[in-house]
Amino acid sequence: MAVDDARRQIEQRGYCLLKGLLAPDAAARLDARARALMAGDGYVNLEGALEPIPDLAPLCTHPAIMDLCAHFLGTPFYLANNVCMKWVQPGTTTGGLHADWPLGQVKEPYPRWPLLLQTMWMLTDFSSENGATCVVPESHLWGQPPPGRAPDPREVAIAGDPGDVLVWHGALWHRSGDNNTIDRQRMGANIAYIPQWVHRPPDMWPNIARDLCRRFPTDLQQLLTRSLET
Repeated sequence: MAVDDARRQIEQRGYCLLKGLLAPDAAARLDARARALMAGDGYVNLEGALEPIPDLAPLCTHPAIMDLCAHFLGTPFYLANNVCMKWVQPGTTTGGLHADWPLGQVKEPYPRWPLLLQTMWMLTDFSSENGATCVVPESHLWGQPPPGRAPDPREVAIAGDPGDVLVWHGALWHRSGDNNTIDRQRMGANIAYIPQWVHRPPDMWPNIARDLCRRFPTDLQQLLTRSLET
């Protein structure tokens, strides 16, 4: 997808799907490494995943994502959440519909411009059967959170292949879907970005060790400026 088309889709619909930004074999390796570190049933998160899986670093600074962040957030911008792996296992029930932080702490109506830009890197297939992220198109324009956490009849499940990336405006209503399969995992790498004027709460997501950060490329070090251990 051309960058202009991606921008236009986020502005109008609240999201876009970028195809094939990561090679499928690389996606499979990251999926396997994440699963080896994650325990539990149903919907499992691994917060602060850059530290145990530093191979996630190139995802954080992919040029297509950097272009969209610069367009919607201005420069400089920062990582909000390090990286969070999100595993939806067979039998997992639906997540609650929501808009993302810092909305909920902002007076309504919410602004049209994003206070957060979200990405979900698909490391496995995403489908309506195995728990793909569900979104309510254009809800980022409505200036308010969803009235409840139940699924919305207007929502759509965003299907994709390993290596595809879903990008969405933080005010877009969304949730994780049900995994109704018996043997199909759904793994995604969630990376969020904030503009300079939104400050990340120091205890909301895990920080990263300074010595590890210094081993990353300079552009990623800049993005992690607000996520460093004191």
